[in-house]
Amino acid sequence: MKSLKLIIALGVSLVILIASCNTKSLRIFKSSSARTQYLNTLKNSGIGTTKIGEEWKNSASMALGNASELEIPFAIQGSFRSKSIEAKAWKIQLEQGASITILVNWQANDSSQLFVDLLEGVEGKELESYTIQNDSLQFEADKTGYYMLRIQPELLGEGNFQVRISGTETYAVFPVQGKNIKAIQSVWGDERDGGSRSHEGVDIFATRGTPVLSPVAGVVTAVRDRGLGGKQVWLRDPERDWNLYFAHLDSQLVSNLQRVNPGDTLGLVGNTGNAKTTAPHLHFGIYQNGAINPFPAIKNNFERAPELADQQLPQLMQVNTSQANMRSKPTVKSEVVSNLKLNTPVFIKAATSDWFQIQTADGSIGFLSKKLLSRVDSITLDAKSIYAYTTPLEVDSICVDLEQFHQIGLVQGLKMIRDQDGNVLYLP
Repeated sequence: MKSLKLIIALGVSLVILIASCNTKSLRIFKSSSARTQYLNTLKNSGIGTTKIGEEWKNSASMALGNASELEIPFAIQGSFRSKSIEAKAWKIQLEQGASITILVNWQANDSSQLFVDLLEGVEGKELESYTIQNDSLQFEADKTGYYMLRIQPELLGEGNFQVRISGTETYAVFPVQGKNIKAIQSVWGDERDGGSRSHEGVDIFATRGTPVLSPVAGVVTAVRDRGLGGKQVWLRDPERDWNLYFAHLDSQLVSNLQRVNPGDTLGLVGNTGNAKTTAPHLHFGIYQNGAINPFPAIKNNFERAPELADQQLPQLMQVNTSQANMRSKPTVKSEVVSNLKLNTPVFIKAATSDWFQIQTADGSIGFLSKKLLSRVDSITLDAKSIYAYTTPLEVDSICVDLEQFHQIGLVQGLKMIRDQDGNVLYLP
């Protein structure tokens, strides 16, 4: 079984290599994403319409449907095996203006590439697609919602991966000199005027006369002294199509249509306008077809995702306690997806520092604390040929020699067996 897979792998690799060297194909690939380029290579080689090619494409779609939600920062690691055609995906929630750094490390056992795709929403609109070995990507969300990260090696690729995602600054300069988000004492959505309106910005408190700084390169579009904002400056952020609002200033130090750079002084902190009865502070807001929450753009303190020690994860483990709660996220505060009983075997899909991402024999995916899992027990089987099911659903079966297998657990009344190559089957 193992030698046959090796022959297939060599054949597939040779066909793809020949197809990818076609100059006509290279012109087609020029403006395409890495995934699109590879799919075109599979199509041109004839592999795209084969069973193995269709399985590669389908596994990418299935990964998005099974994506677990993770909270930033996080670090997760795992492996891909050449005999298992699969992809892995996770989803994160970001607010408009928030930025993240995605670091992916891929240690291939061969020359295979790893495709990294960043997608928007549950429908999976592609935003980025590239191949990587050990590199990082910074991404800024232009709308609030879910984003998907998917990784998948090329056909029959094998290796270990580690993914780390951390929050990072969108604006490198904080709007008030010498301050950070700890100086914010009133946030987006706070009640104003007895609840008749809500706060459309953040209030950053500082000593009167503290410089108010431009967080971005832009153009001053208005310098005013009127209304609720008192002395105010409006600044255009052309990169994001945002209008930045700096209000309650003690004085303004720029003029209309003046160009500024990050860190330039726009004015000084005060309490003009309707802030005359409060302590000096800067009201900072962002507008784009209405007000948006400015906090994600100016947040400047982040916990970094840890670097995980390299390790080879086991393919299978079993529950070592009378009852184990499988959860939706790697935290004890997350939703319980299922209750697993003692000695239940589970497939290990990935791992964080303290949790395993697992899949049960019935296809359910979740997280278990590493403390709740142990290596599987192995029982030698009598040598004989017998038909074994490929899944616990008892639909497809193949004839195997039990001398090559060991029993490693029970699933839905069936014996789970595994051979030295990691193939898992089920016996009545």
